[in-house]
Amino acid sequence: MDHAQLQRRLFSLGVYQGAIDGKFGPLSRAATLKALTDGPDYEITADDVAAAARDIKVEPATIWTIYDVEAAGDAFIGGRPTILPEPHRFSRSTGHRYDAGHPRISSRTWNRKLYPGSQAARWEMLMDMVALDVDAGFMSASYGAFQILGENFAICDAPDPWSFAWRQSRTEGDQLDAFIRFVRGKGLVGALQRREWAAFAKGYNGTAYRENKYDERLAAAYAKRRAA
Repeated sequence: MDHAQLQRRLFSLGVYQGAIDGKFGPLSRAATLKALTDGPDYEITADDVAAAARDIKVEPATIWTIYDVEAAGDAFIGGRPTILPEPHRFSRSTGHRYDAGHPRISSRTWNRKLYPGSQAARWEMLMDMVALDVDAGFMSASYGAFQILGENFAICDAPDPWSFAWRQSRTEGDQLDAFIRFVRGKGLVGALQRREWAAFAKGYNGTAYRENKYDERLAAAYAKRRAA
């Protein structure tokens, strides 16, 4: 998707009234943020999670475990889904062509120091990525309660990265639906059913999951849910 196509999407949503000129200026930037803030942000309920758990044959506590660890209790902040833009993913998705000129948002290697501390700053980073490349930008952030990376838009049944990001901005139910599609598409249902946290962590969080003790955090969160 190029910037003119994004502008047309924003116009169809009623948030952009500027020229369709393919320039990602202040009007386009503000309209993009507005489109991703306008969702009703409905929370998921225990019934929603129970239904999803039946769908993949796991305990509800298993799904809540991922929610607790990934969202840390906040699927939305300030009306937008919680996000984490990944400069190393953006670099890879753009063939490293922005590394030299935009080192803050495009890095060949993973660097924790590049992560902004606040959600407001993370959204500004994402908009800076989108200003350079629409698809790569939206692909390079993880979204919402389950922090699914935009690169997985097709597995989650979205036609393009923008559509995935927009769906993640609607409700926690949309985020839950993407999670179920993702774990199915990645072949992670079995690991969830058996509560093999290391195997699940590797498939969900990548091979570096041990560095942040992701599997141990999942096991602890599950134990806490079961004890509640």
